[in-house]
Amino acid sequence: MKPFTRLLSLWLLISLGIGANSSCVNVRSERGVENLWNSDEGDNKASNWSKGKTTKSKILKDLGPPSQVLTLGDETVFYYLREQINGEGIVLIVYNNVKVHAEYDRAIFFFDKQGVLTDFSVSEG
Repeated sequence: MKPFTRLLSLWLLISLGIGANSSCVNVRSERGVENLWNSDEGDNKASNWSKGKTTKSKILKDLGPPSQVLTLGDETVFYYLREQINGEGIVLIVYNNVKVHAEYDRAIFFFDKQGVLTDFSVSEG
């Protein structure tokens, strides 16, 4: 085999090997509770909750169980979290590149000893 043909064959073999071992990736992940606090359905809107009136049971009924329940002295805190991750990339033998974007939706509710809402904040969906 001539040196040029051998070199061309080697280059072709390496190119095919790299091509066969490269790929594209897509990533999508959702974790946490469903974002009902930004829902247009039912009583799940922030405009339906009032400081000094809304109770723990109303929030639990509207949103379901929180991601976390915290106790701060005499207060109880319900923390709701929704995480969504999207990404894409290319994987090669010598070079890899993946871009990932994470979005977080949060809602937090503070209740007094009697279980009445004292303060809250929700992220906009």
